Amino acid sequence: MLSCVNISQLTLRRGRSMALEPEDREDLLGEATGLPMRGELQIESCPPIVVGFRSDDAASWYFGADPVFQFDPTHRLRRVFNEGIRYAVAAGGIVRLSRPAVGGRVRFEKELLDDAETDQLLQLWETKIAPVHAAIQSRSYRWTGASVEVDAIETKVIQWLERLPTPIPIARTSRLRKPKRK
Repeated sequence: MLSCVNISQLTLRRGRSMALEPEDREDLLGEATGLPMRGELQIESCPPIVVGFRSDDAASWYFGADPVFQFDPTHRLRRVFNEGIRYAVAAGGIVRLSRPAVGGRVRFEKELLDDAETDQLLQLWETKIAPVHAAIQSRSYRWTGASVEVDAIETKVIQWLERLPTPIPIARTSRLRKPKRK
């Protein structure tokens, strides 16, 4: 069986370490109203995994308290949160966002990740999603809660995973388009 955490940490440029230890997070299942379809998945030896879908089918995956991966409706990676660091996509690359206070104002500074850092972040996704794939295929998981009927979220997750390209593509922008009103 695949382990949920089969790498202990990733080290990025400038000596930043990204430990994979979970920490407390808000009640995503109860409070993530931006994800109307969401559920909490339990896999043996793993922290709880919350997966949610926006009304436009954009997915968010929360692996315990950390990391978080957000995708657009076409399965392209658009944001990552890991060890207190925010990452977003811009022009097909991944940027690290930092918020230094300058003159009383807080603005995001963007630093484009190099190829090795990008590969490490994408590998983190592969490491986290592999046990989910294995558990789904072997039916060795359980749902511990959902905002909808369990059958509905389970079907949605299975379909989403079946359509997931490997390697995952990177979106051109981290923003989602607002749905057109009818």
